[in-house]
Amino acid sequence: MAHELVIKTRIVHGSTFRNVSIGIDNGKISAVKPNLRGEKEFHFEDYLALPGGVDIHTHMREPGFEKKEDFFTGTRSAAFGGTTTILDMPNTEPAVTTVRALEEKLDLVADKANVDFGLFGQLSDVDEIEKMTKLAIGFKLFMADTTATVATTSPPEILLNSGHLAGRVVTVHAEDPELFAREECTDLHRHNLIRNMRAETEAVKKILSIESPVKLNLAHLTTTDSVDMARKGKATFEITPHHVLLDESMDLGTNGKVNPPLRKRAIADRLFDVLKTGRAIIASDHAPHAADEKSLDFTIAPSGIPGVETRVPLMLALAQKGMLKHSAVQDMCSQLPAGLFGLKKGRIELGYDADIAFYDLDNMIKIDAANLHSKCGWTPFGGFDAIFPAGVMLRGNMIIRGGELVLERTGKNLR
Repeated sequence: MAHELVIKTRIVHGSTFRNVSIGIDNGKISAVKPNLRGEKEFHFEDYLALPGGVDIHTHMREPGFEKKEDFFTGTRSAAFGGTTTILDMPNTEPAVTTVRALEEKLDLVADKANVDFGLFGQLSDVDEIEKMTKLAIGFKLFMADTTATVATTSPPEILLNSGHLAGRVVTVHAEDPELFAREECTDLHRHNLIRNMRAETEAVKKILSIESPVKLNLAHLTTTDSVDMARKGKATFEITPHHVLLDESMDLGTNGKVNPPLRKRAIADRLFDVLKTGRAIIASDHAPHAADEKSLDFTIAPSGIPGVETRVPLMLALAQKGMLKHSAVQDMCSQLPAGLFGLKKGRIELGYDADIAFYDLDNMIKIDAANLHSKCGWTPFGGFDAIFPAGVMLRGNMIIRGGELVLERTGKNLR
């Protein structure tokens, strides 16, 4: 029997690659075998096929901050980086703290998405939680102020024990503002001292001490102490590329200002050792700002950096250099984040969505902001090695090919 579409390519198989044919029908993977016939065939035999990336932590800035990014440009950027699913955070304007705000955001962005997406609600009002559960793919709890949001004022033990959150993912920004140093933030080093590692680890300790029925996910951890506590507490956790590849000593200026801050090189290196295990979720915390906002004095420039387009390409380049396993990149960028949210994505296996990115592993290039697709127009990763996809497929349809977005606005809401 011929499949609607067959792709001849290579996939990760343990520590090696394997030549396969991927059968696709109705947007789903229907077979993965050595030789298949298709009514239509794509030939990517010299490329590595990875499951489309799943980025569970992005800030696409719409509504309210479209000067920085909007849902079309942000999801376009994701697609060019091999990411076919994004989950968007609620700190927009207005913040997504009510079902009405969630409905309005969904109405606004639904027809702009170039990749599949889900929207987070923000935990703030207990009375709104039940109403939001039908539309929100997850919930965000802010323990400290960060760009465009303020810390949740309701006691977290009350919010997390809302019966309507049982079994749902709650992602936590874990920093304790009571432990922030009271001094002027004038450079990356001081930013690190102010929003210090103890502020993170104590917040992690506090949130893990609360018994609740939720699936706790700790965002953008920067220290191995935090990681160790998360593992012991059976919480999932995210690590960003910038917290392992960048550090406070680099000449990045405000382009390196992010919450939580970049740490010292030795701390970042120890965090990278966690990635070597393959047991972490790599999330971008894509948080773009306009270039003129980042050009402000360090004391008032906003925190946040773009990263949805460079997340997978940076990690794949590290794998090609032997610093990570290709299987670990696949797990941390696709399989584990998809699994956390119960999505039929993130694997090249029977029954999963045919979200696939194709990479020429010999085509490693230096990142140049001029070639990226976020509205913000800059990156802290300029000059870093990366391997970008030559083609990207969303539910069986090619959306990126030949360096062009060939199919627009086909992303679907996952709730």
